[in-house]
Order: sequence, then structure tokens, then C-alpha cells
Amino acid sequence: MAAVVGVVAGCGGGTGSVKMSLTDAPPAIANLKSVNVTIAEVRVHDDASTDSADGGSAGSDGDGADGAGWIVLCTETQTLDLLTLSGGKLAPLCGGKAIEVPAGNVSQVRLGVISAQLIFNDGTTSNLTVPSGGQSGLKVDVNQAVPKGGTLEVKLDFVANESIVLKGNGTYSLKPVLRVVK
Repeated sequence: MAAVVGVVAGCGGGTGSVKMSLTDAPPAIANLKSVNVTIAEVRVHDDASTDSADGGSAGSDGDGADGAGWIVLCTETQTLDLLTLSGGKLAPLCGGKAIEVPAGNVSQVRLGVISAQLIFNDGTTSNLTVPSGGQSGLKVDVNQAVPKGGTLEVKLDFVANESIVLKGNGTYSLKPVLRVVK
């Protein structure tokens, strides 16, 4: 079930919507069969809802990970294999729905990634620690406008090739690298 929390029209600017998707280029680990990430929440930061009295904006850093400016787009848990998202393929987030939000600037997206796992060609697996994934979420700077009456489509690239790190002891860790695809 999708949960939309805190949708309040900011400063009389009307509403628009946000639609999210995820893609990836394949990592350079030859014996890797799957890179599974489980996302339990998607949030955007609406700068208009954190305007200060002097006309400035507190921004996403000013109100922390869950302050007044954050809007939860969905809390649907979904597991995605990043290796299936190469070559321009996209996986819709939030069930592929465009979620209504206040029109204005979205400064950040945060993905609540609660787990990640590598599956190798021989069937062995390696669970990856996801720093801040389940608490504050993986942060992606967006800085794009939600048009009044329109839809902002945000395509995120979870760069698995740069995110998976081979440690000196032969195990892997996840240092997430995410960016907006234009």
C-alpha cells in the first residue's frame, strides 16, 4: 500500500506530481549474477515547506532526515536486481505512480534501502551493509522543479559499479553512489 504523508500545498503554489524510477549500468565484477537492493521507502524534500521567516530556505540539510520538508512518496517494499536495469531499462519506484506533491523545488530524494545482497554465478551470496540506508536513507541531490499541474520524472542511476567495493579480506561492502539521469 502506498502511503502519502505531509502533502500540503506550499505557499499557494498549487500541486504537481513526482514519478520515480531506477536504472543501472552493470558492475565490473565478472562472476556476479545479481545485485539485489531492497527499498522500503522513497521520500522527496520540498523546499517550499521549510521556508524560514526571512524568506530563505532551511533546505534538506537544515531540517535533517525527517523534518518538515520531507514528503513520503511511498512505503512499498520492493527488491530490485540492479543487473537487470542496464541498457536503458528502468524499474518504476512507488508502483510507477505519479504522486501528488506541492509544486516547487525538490532538492533531494532519499531511498530507504534496508538491505543489499550480491549473488555470484556459483550460487554463493554476500550480504552488504547499507550505511544509513534504513535510517536516514540514501541521499540523492535532485534540485529540480515540480511544475504546477505537471509531473517531474526523476530517473535515478544506482551506480553499482562504483558502489560495490572489494575489501582487502576478499569480502564486499556497499558504498552507495546514486545520481540523477537526465
